Amino acid sequence: MTLSIRKTATAFAAALALLAPLGAAQAQGIDLDSLEVSLDYPDPWPLENLIEEGKLIIATTGKTQKETFIGDDGTLQGARIDLWTKLAEDLGLEPEFVRVDWSGVMPGLAANRFDMGCEGASWNNDRLTSPDFFLTRPVKVAIDVAVVKKDSGIESLDDLADAKLGGVKGEMELQHLLSTAGQDETDALALPGVTEARLALLNGQIEAYGTGIHAASALLDGPDGDQFKILPQPTAVGVGGFCVNAREPDLLTAVNFLMAKYRTDGTIKALNEKWDLPDTSEMLSVVGY
Repeated sequence: MTLSIRKTATAFAAALALLAPLGAAQAQGIDLDSLEVSLDYPDPWPLENLIEEGKLIIATTGKTQKETFIGDDGTLQGARIDLWTKLAEDLGLEPEFVRVDWSGVMPGLAANRFDMGCEGASWNNDRLTSPDFFLTRPVKVAIDVAVVKKDSGIESLDDLADAKLGGVKGEMELQHLLSTAGQDETDALALPGVTEARLALLNGQIEAYGTGIHAASALLDGPDGDQFKILPQPTAVGVGGFCVNAREPDLLTAVNFLMAKYRTDGTIKALNEKWDLPDTSEMLSVVGY
């Protein structure tokens, strides 16, 4: 180190030493716990690459009770529908929902049919690096589980080695179940959605259904739910977020901003509680969100 650099470093250290007591004194006079921190955001948010100006086109399966499903009045309802509707409104857009099977959501994003999709896609390396869509910041801690019939005799994941397994086609929950049981994908029954998985369990086509804790909870609360149980050990624990069209990085920025706001102001938690969903939003701080 040269003499000049040593003098500069010494002076900088001395300045910090002088400022430190001042900062501490100022902080002591402020009740930091009472401060309300907020950030302004554009209203409407300038978005240049939407599929249709003024609209937010969202793909959803409409097959998961409590998250996104068809209500008695024939309209889409659920915690995700409410969240997406609020998101669109805060972006100054009209939400438009398009129902597709899960296997068509990501290809539809790649084909530029939707601006957003995925009720809560689990993060993995392939999805994080996909050229076809972006993954947003997490909306939930994704806890994957196995659902079985109560009278199946299956009590733990150790009992699944020779069991007939199934899940929704293309979902990571099925992959995690197969990996846990040490089975190959070719031996599993891939199904279009939750309704078909429930029927497959009831009629004995499968003995265990790999899904997320949110869908599993809804399944137990739905028709014939008293015949099912969730095995106590998860098959995987990670995070899940929404998918955004890869042509719309400006939308990704806006969604990530608002998702952070909704988590910290309690919006996500309140919607989960409204629809009686297991709330894992507060657990996101464990992984830095």
